[in-house]
Amino acid sequence: MARCGGGLEANDHDHFLWGVRQLERRYPRARRLHLIMDKGSSHIDQHTQASFATHPRLRALSTPPHANWLNQAELLLRAFSEKYLDRFDPKARQELIDHLNASWPEYNQRFAHPFTWSWTRRQMYAWAEKKGTLICSKTYATVH
Repeated sequence: MARCGGGLEANDHDHFLWGVRQLERRYPRARRLHLIMDKGSSHIDQHTQASFATHPRLRALSTPPHANWLNQAELLLRAFSEKYLDRFDPKARQELIDHLNASWPEYNQRFAHPFTWSWTRRQMYAWAEKKGTLICSKTYATVH
């Protein structure tokens, strides 16, 4: 699974769709791109919905209401700030962005312990079949 991140200059559909186009360019050989999004205005905008409808390799997945980007950012900042922001006082937005970009690799390595998901769906189903009735081998979720 690959992740990419960055900042957009504005929170509107034009800037959001620009970011999505950058993601598509970054992964031209990917058959499908899964975008995990909250219900922000740029995500539910009619222009965004129309664009996604004409790009079948894009799949929009919605977060639960309590897991929106702001809540996630607050949780991250709370965990991150003790180590990297307590005595840091940026004078400009770009200074904060540069500091965060310089700090997150160490944070991930030392504290967040990221992992790479390496199972295919077929491998997961095979594992689930071995476990028998203890777990369901196929799960279908509906996101409202």
